[in-house]
Amino acid sequence: MPNIKKPSPNSGNSFFDKKNFERTPVDIPKTQSMWEKFLFRLSMLGTGKEQDYFIENIATLLISGMGMSAALDAIKSELRTNGMKKIIENLKEEIEGGSSLWKALQKLDFLPERNIALIRIGEESGQLSANLKVIVSQQQKERSFRSKIRSAMMYPLLVLALTFAIGIAIAWFILPRLASVFTTLKIQLPLITKGLIGLGNFIGAYGFIVIPLLIIILTVAIYLVFLYPRTRYIGQWLLFHLPGIRSLIQDTELSRFGYLLGSLLEAGLPVVDALHSIEQATLFQNYKKLYNFLAIHIEEGDSFQKSFEQYPDINKLIPVPIEQLIIAAERSGKLSDALLHIGAIFEEKTDTSTKDLTVILEPILLVIVWAGVVTVALAVILPIYSLIGGLDTQNNPGATSETPVVLESEIKTPIKTVPPAVITPPVQKQIKIKTTELGYLNVRSDPSTKGEILEKVYPGQLYEYLAVSKGWYNIIFPGGKNGWVSERYVEIIPNTTNQ
Repeated sequence: MPNIKKPSPNSGNSFFDKKNFERTPVDIPKTQSMWEKFLFRLSMLGTGKEQDYFIENIATLLISGMGMSAALDAIKSELRTNGMKKIIENLKEEIEGGSSLWKALQKLDFLPERNIALIRIGEESGQLSANLKVIVSQQQKERSFRSKIRSAMMYPLLVLALTFAIGIAIAWFILPRLASVFTTLKIQLPLITKGLIGLGNFIGAYGFIVIPLLIIILTVAIYLVFLYPRTRYIGQWLLFHLPGIRSLIQDTELSRFGYLLGSLLEAGLPVVDALHSIEQATLFQNYKKLYNFLAIHIEEGDSFQKSFEQYPDINKLIPVPIEQLIIAAERSGKLSDALLHIGAIFEEKTDTSTKDLTVILEPILLVIVWAGVVTVALAVILPIYSLIGGLDTQNNPGATSETPVVLESEIKTPIKTVPPAVITPPVQKQIKIKTTELGYLNVRSDPSTKGEILEKVYPGQLYEYLAVSKGWYNIIFPGGKNGWVSERYVEIIPNTTNQ
């Protein structure tokens, strides 16, 4: 696509000619410092709703027959922001000094160019009230278009934000505790649990740094991709490649194109100026380039048909039937009526697309939330299931394949003849329980960690043992019962003899 530039201002009938549209706000003298200008601009923040209030009420008051000065006084009494009150004071001063309304608004520089153009045309043609009604209607449509896009995106954004917040809470507060529990279990953990434990340990150690940093990075990324004027084309490109969102954007933009262009042409604004006004109204770069291209070629004498043919990928932005309708209306001289009809058609389609988008996104969002919940659930349940399965196997004697235990009493030793005068005292085979992490040692039914726990013994206690098998000692504990303890936590007492 060739590099498109706006045509240089000519001296024709265009309202946006440089000589007609140079602005020098009267309430910001040239002697003001940059800091004072900044403070003034800052005071104008948050006056968007009051600007809409001004246009809507000035039209109503003028239609009722009230004079301009009295109408401005009535509007000023209802305003709250100091910036907007200053605007009304300067506007009244200019009008009482003999200036027309559109020139005063042009100097104050707080309304869109297309609105000032319509006010100028209305004053010059004696249809100011009618054109103010058009401006009010346009503002209502603009709010409606933006509201529909916001409402369509609000639901998925809210769900994703809540999912992200809950995920952070789980990772920060729950995962570290689960990690400490699973670490104490002497079982083989599945890979998903190991990953969850690693994430939990990392968040537990560095959460106060990682979580705020992650939120800042996401906020900056969203601003750069979707909001920053120089880079938001990236986010718009992404949105145009999502099926449901792409149709919603196209329907909304065609509704804006038809209604704004049709109403501006019907109010008497030249088609080139009307196209530049729509270019300033839209936020999407693809349509900005299209409207700029159409304005340039129509100003050079081309028709809509020829301009459409020369623009690459025009069918992706404006459907072929709509192109044919615009071309036919241009030939018949009913372009404004056809454009208004297009705006009405696509306004209804926008409502349908908004509902369809919500229906499409609901199952996708549910799958995303479901995937996160299932991941955490599996990571928690699988180790518990493995532990229970191990206990069941241990309780089933036929499932074990332990090496037979050989008691020392069963070992046959050669009988030696001892002289009657010599008596050998019995050997005392004892062990001493060592200190453990738990403060006690479990006595099990089998020489294995899978054996059933029969009793608990404590550090420092002495017990006789009967046999040894696979690093386990069979001890006799109070009550005449015996069980097995691990050699890791016992100390063998040297043999002693009874006196």
